[in-house]
Amino acid sequence: MAASWIRNLRDLGDILKRARNPAELMRGLAPNQWLARKILNDGAAATLGTSATEVAEALRKLRNDLKSEAIDANGQVDYAMLRTSPTFAEMKKTSDLLHTIDPAEMTDDATRIAFWINLYNVLAIHGVLALGIRESVMEIPSFFGVVAYRVGDFVLTLDEIENGVLRRNAPHPATGARLFDDDDPRIALCPSRVDPRIHAALVCASTSCPPVAFYEASKLDAQLELATLNYVASDVEVDEVNRLVRVPITFRYYQSDFGRAAGVRLFLVEHARDAQREALQAAFEAGYELDYHRYDWSLNSMA
Repeated sequence: MAASWIRNLRDLGDILKRARNPAELMRGLAPNQWLARKILNDGAAATLGTSATEVAEALRKLRNDLKSEAIDANGQVDYAMLRTSPTFAEMKKTSDLLHTIDPAEMTDDATRIAFWINLYNVLAIHGVLALGIRESVMEIPSFFGVVAYRVGDFVLTLDEIENGVLRRNAPHPATGARLFDDDDPRIALCPSRVDPRIHAALVCASTSCPPVAFYEASKLDAQLELATLNYVASDVEVDEVNRLVRVPITFRYYQSDFGRAAGVRLFLVEHARDAQREALQAAFEAGYELDYHRYDWSLNSMA
């Protein structure tokens, strides 16, 4: 228990020391419901007659332009280039079109999950650019609780997309609070179940996040599976000397999504390949404990 408290304090310190100024630090400590949202799409470029097909095509073009111009093979983002690029102007214009769609019309899980993952990843990049972040999103500790898009009649922050929609209103990992009330209409936007593989796909603009990628509903299962296999392969290791299995701290933050500690162990084995799978199975059978990497909140920018 003491070790857990020490680790929590250390993690909190890693976040708060990056705050831009005391005012941002205080906002970062306040409950989300007390904070004014920073809605990044004001709707100025939205057209009432825009069809769903046209919106989908604009979103697809934006994703393709980001992948080809601003995201490298390792999933890192060239924020410096984007700040003065036509692609940033395209991002602002395309995000305005979100006003014209009704997310409740997405009825199958694959469509919903792919849409919200992609939107989260774009919103995080947009937030970095719009708020002038240079080194870490924790320059503004309230970043995930205030940076938002309006989608149809709904406003959703990064936190609300992840913990409200994709995690089906599960308790927030930092506060333990649920972000939606029981009668919140945004609950209707949730998929029918939580797919824990989303944690290998959501990118919070930080070094410890998975690489930035975008997802298609028709290929979602295969894409999430590949993302998860790569995540486990690159970020999970067996420490034979200290009898530990070292894993991303994501697995501690969202342990309930995997089925608690036992579920995490099973998930890791199921999403490891060949020698790594054998090493993990042997380690868990020998009683190795899980140990969590410290989270690196440095911006996931190209060197």
